[in-house]
Amino acid sequence: MAQKSKNALLRIATKTTQPFHVALAVLVVAAWLTRAGSSASVRGWRALYVGAVATHLGAQIWMTLISGIVLYFSLPRHEFGRVQTVLFPVYYAFNSLVSLLAALAYFRTQCLTRFEHTSWVQLALLLVVFSIEAYVRLVLVRPMLRAKHVKTQMEEAAGGGQEVGSLVLGELAHCPRYLRVLKTFRAYHSSIAMGTMITLGCSFYSTMIIVDSMCH
Repeated sequence: MAQKSKNALLRIATKTTQPFHVALAVLVVAAWLTRAGSSASVRGWRALYVGAVATHLGAQIWMTLISGIVLYFSLPRHEFGRVQTVLFPVYYAFNSLVSLLAALAYFRTQCLTRFEHTSWVQLALLLVVFSIEAYVRLVLVRPMLRAKHVKTQMEEAAGGGQEVGSLVLGELAHCPRYLRVLKTFRAYHSSIAMGTMITLGCSFYSTMIIVDSMCH
C-alpha cells in the first residue's frame, strides 16, 4: 500500500501539472506575506485559517451539491459506485485534515493576538467539523464500502446495476440476504449523509463568522 501511494504521488509529480499549481499558490502567498502590514507570523496563520475554511467549504459544495448529483444522474449506478468508492476515503481524510488545520490556525492566531475578538463559537464549530469528519473516515466509511461491495456483487450476479439515477431491485426484491445487506449499506450511508449535512451547516456558519469579523 505504501509503495502504491508512493508511485501515485510520483506520477502526480511527474505526469501532471499539479506541481505547477502548488508552486503558483506558494508564490502568491509568499508575495502577499512580503507586503507591508501586520507581522508576517499573524498574517500567515490568518491566511492558513481563512484558506482552510474556504477550501473545506469549496470541497463540500463541489462533492455534495455538484459532482455527486451530476455523476449519479449521468453514470450507470455501479460505475457511479466505483467512483464513490475511490473518492469517499480521500474526501473525508482530506476534509478532516483541512478542518483540523483551520482549527489549529485559528487558535494559533488568537494566541498571537492575545485572544482579542476571539469567537469561541468559531473554534467550537471547527472542532465539531473535524470530529465528525474524522469519525466518518475512521469508523463509518470502511464498513459502508464493504457493504456496498457485497451489494454490488449480488446485483451484478442478478444482472442489475446498469440503471442511471435509480435503483431497480428486480428479482433481488425477494432475496432476504440482499435486503439485509441493502439495509446495512443504507444505514451507514444515511449516517454519513447526516454527518455531511451537519458539517456543511457548520462550514456555512464559520464562513459567516469570518464575514462578521471583516465587517468589524
